[in-house]
Amino acid sequence: MVVEVDLYRVRIRFEKLFADPLIFEHVKNLARSYLLAAGASPEKTSYVHQATRSVVPVDDDGKPSAISGTGPYRYHGKRVSSEYMRGANLGFEYVDFGSGLSEEEHAELWKKGKWEPLRFETREFGHQRIQADLPEIKELYGMLKVRAVPTTLASVELPGSHDGLFQAALGYMTEKLTKLADAESMTVEVYAARDLSREEKQALENRLGRQFTASTVHVILSRAGMPKTFESGSVEQSK
Repeated sequence: MVVEVDLYRVRIRFEKLFADPLIFEHVKNLARSYLLAAGASPEKTSYVHQATRSVVPVDDDGKPSAISGTGPYRYHGKRVSSEYMRGANLGFEYVDFGSGLSEEEHAELWKKGKWEPLRFETREFGHQRIQADLPEIKELYGMLKVRAVPTTLASVELPGSHDGLFQAALGYMTEKLTKLADAESMTVEVYAARDLSREEKQALENRLGRQFTASTVHVILSRAGMPKTFESGSVEQSK
């Protein structure tokens, strides 16, 4: 199913970037975390998925930021002492899979520049509408559910032309499938073929009788109490 999604590129600059766990312990969800803190609803931010796997603070010349000093910082309402980087920039991409937020609304949220207790300036904000060939999530789940006796596996292809889009689509599909499975006391696991070991990949290719691409994703659905393993259940292939 070909759909249009919105790819955003953001670079924000902190006068002082402290070692805030909100940022450094949740790098894979930076965009969603900030948009939620800036006032977007949980329902809308559930459609936002990070496209950048890792985010490294850099200075204005693009070099890795160094610790500049130590200063007072408020964490969970308490005043603590924390190291900080001066003039640190964070750049990343994220994809909106249909939140209903317009480009202008995304831009306004970033312009607020307030990520309590941190302050930043948005130096870059870019938007691109792109097409993505994604599986219909409810249809895929329904197919898996019927064949989960007790476990089934499906192979799907996600957009592979843009690595960031692939990562975001993987997160989007995983989260939506997990919610559907949890509601019916089932369990789901999603694996990207590119992240499997050579032995795991070879075993699956032999079992399914075809080679995988860098865009192949495997989905396993199991009924409650059953083991989640590639060796059990029936196999379906889907695109």
